Amino acid sequence: MSRSRRTRIGAALAGAVGVVFVVGAATAAATPSVALHGGSTVTAHVTGEKSGQACRITAPGIDTPWRPVGADGSVELDTGPVEPGRHNAHVVCEDSRLGPTSQRVVGKSEDVFTGHWAPVFEFLHHHRMEFLTPHEPPAGNQPAPR
Repeated sequence: MSRSRRTRIGAALAGAVGVVFVVGAATAAATPSVALHGGSTVTAHVTGEKSGQACRITAPGIDTPWRPVGADGSVELDTGPVEPGRHNAHVVCEDSRLGPTSQRVVGKSEDVFTGHWAPVFEFLHHHRMEFLTPHEPPAGNQPAPR
């Protein structure tokens, strides 16, 4: 086998492997994903969702209105003012034609922090130093003392 033929075969194999990676990346990006953030409010950015769906943020003590997903498959969500503290939040989406029977959680539930110290607690939580973050629920969600 000549050297130029080996080079052509090698180039063809490299091209085929490249095509497999590009196709895999394109199909992997089609899965809906969400990025939740705390601060003065809880916000979420949903991408890869189907147009015609509606999404909202839910957590104990937080219930936001449904927002329609845009033609590009994304939607920005915001809770508005909430109690300061730790919130176990997640995003729920549903097909607006089918209603509550089509509800499903997008992504996973995440602990987000609101209030004055939210940026510090988000940093500590992100870097796996949760032992330094508050673990009690927000003031409005605490059980009555016995």
